[in-house]
Amino acid sequence: MEMSDDIYANAETIRNIKSTSTPDQNPPTNPGEQHSGIRTYRLTAVCLGLLTVLLLIIITALCIYHNGVLNDTMEKHSTLSETLNQLQTNYSSLTAERDQLQTNYNSLTAERDQLQTNYSSLIVERDQLQAHFKSLVIAERDQEHPCPQDWLRLRSRCYYVSSEEKTWSASRQHCRERGADLVIINNEEEQTFFTSFRNIWIGLTDSEEEGTWKWVDGTAVTTRYWRSGQPDDYNNEDCVAIQPEKSILQSWNDFSCALKTHWVCEKP
Repeated sequence: MEMSDDIYANAETIRNIKSTSTPDQNPPTNPGEQHSGIRTYRLTAVCLGLLTVLLLIIITALCIYHNGVLNDTMEKHSTLSETLNQLQTNYSSLTAERDQLQTNYNSLTAERDQLQTNYSSLIVERDQLQAHFKSLVIAERDQEHPCPQDWLRLRSRCYYVSSEEKTWSASRQHCRERGADLVIINNEEEQTFFTSFRNIWIGLTDSEEEGTWKWVDGTAVTTRYWRSGQPDDYNNEDCVAIQPEKSILQSWNDFSCALKTHWVCEKP
């Protein structure tokens, strides 16, 4: 029992010593320090409140701005949609109009081609009628004014091709006695026709003035079908005969008017 009391007494002694030697870890609070802490807390609370209000203002402003932007975007989208629809309508209308114009153009083109075909047919028909009419006129004229016996007709004139030979002057006299004269050649058709008879006098001479060739009616030569190197006036050759060699269109040759050969007379 004494031993337990001693242990208890020692423990109590140690506790007292510890209490005396160790200062209080939580000393009593100073009233000034407590007041400063309260002010700091209140200031912090006010700052937080202001920040909260500012944040709410910013959020509200952002919401208002966002709503404005959204409304503006929606309005622009609506306007663009209406514009797009109008453009689509205009496009469809223009497309339809273009198709109609193309159809009209095709119709007019077909009509033009048909008119051109009709015009060409009428031209051909007109030419045929003119040729037929001309043939009828010539036939009627030939019946009214037939060529004498043994004379040939070429278009509106009669021609006599001799079977005998005479000088140029005698040949012309023979023609004049029959109301005609030596032939005058005015074009390629006549030249081709008379060249087929070969070696015939024609009504061309320069007997009045050397080098000045004239037809028997006094007209100057306008169409010439001389042979190469002709006329050469060899031995006073003043009269012309057709003497084809290589080319039908190069067959005139000047000869002495005293030469005897065939001739051709011409009369209307």
